Amino acid sequence: MLHEWLKYIASARRDNASLLFYLHSLNNDVATEPILDIDIDDDLKPKEKKRFVLLSSALFLVLFHSCNTGTQTESQASENEISKTMQEGFEIVTQNCVSCHSPNATQEARLAPPLLAVKKHYSEKHDTEEAFVGAMRSFLTKPTAESSEMPNAVEKFGLMPNLGYTKEQLSAVAAYIYNTDLEKPGWNKEYSNKDKQNTLGSEEDYLKEGQRLAMATKSVLGKNLLSSIQHKGPEGALVFCNERAIPLTDSMAQELEASIKRVSDKNRNPGNLANEEELAYIKKAKLALTNTGSIEPHISEKGDRMIGYYPILTNAMCLKCHGSTESDIDLNTLSAINARYPNDNATGYKSNELRGIWVIEMKK
Repeated sequence: MLHEWLKYIASARRDNASLLFYLHSLNNDVATEPILDIDIDDDLKPKEKKRFVLLSSALFLVLFHSCNTGTQTESQASENEISKTMQEGFEIVTQNCVSCHSPNATQEARLAPPLLAVKKHYSEKHDTEEAFVGAMRSFLTKPTAESSEMPNAVEKFGLMPNLGYTKEQLSAVAAYIYNTDLEKPGWNKEYSNKDKQNTLGSEEDYLKEGQRLAMATKSVLGKNLLSSIQHKGPEGALVFCNERAIPLTDSMAQELEASIKRVSDKNRNPGNLANEEELAYIKKAKLALTNTGSIEPHISEKGDRMIGYYPILTNAMCLKCHGSTESDIDLNTLSAINARYPNDNATGYKSNELRGIWVIEMKK
């Protein structure tokens, strides 16, 4: 492009005299070869030739600086994208993952293998970041006993639930785990002091923020639910859901400064019945799950608030209390369900079905 431009400048009158341009203005020791050989009219006076050389050299320097700046801008953009990914992974890991994969929990209180053990296991099988991230994301997208690379952990702790994150978010989680020294003291505070401004403006911003709030609440409920199941069985989980689930959700809503609730078209707790607008989303979500195998969250505006809807899918663990009354739920658990919820509608589910939705209301 530069060659063509300089030739264009000189093209008005050309003969046989050759003028060589050097990069001495950049660095006299480096530039020892001509960068361009173009013909300049012999009729040009010495002062005109000198002026032409200076103008052309100046033009080259401007273009050279522009290209270099462009390269730096692209590099900076790449660094910013990496930093953004690490920040997102850090937030999900520290706000959600460590509630079960705690590095400090005792053996008796542990709900899942510590995060460091998970990283070491995956690192042994996948020695590049691409392979590591791909393998972890694949399992987290749809956890199954068959696809698990840690069968002993599944046998000991049970299969982890589907977290409901997007593939991009799961990639960020895996990338953060891969690139972070989990044995270093304070690793979980590395990004915590970064300035975070309230930049919510677009619907996509609110959609992501709503999901963050939903997943943070799910993490707290899930940790307590898993603990109840491990120590007291499905009947213990029923007691937790009946007595503590809604108060804990309300507590998280107050802490996170948002309205947070779980609702369903087939509710167990009378306080979790979906309203008309929520039922409309549930209907569309079920249709999408049938047709495409996945459900997209939804955000809508209502007055001075933004309302986000996020799907809750069933897994094998859910079926102990929400599955078939003939094959999944044992008699003692079924008896406890009927005693606590005489008007229960929340049975008959299979894995990977829409159990209900999170509804997150945020102030604009």
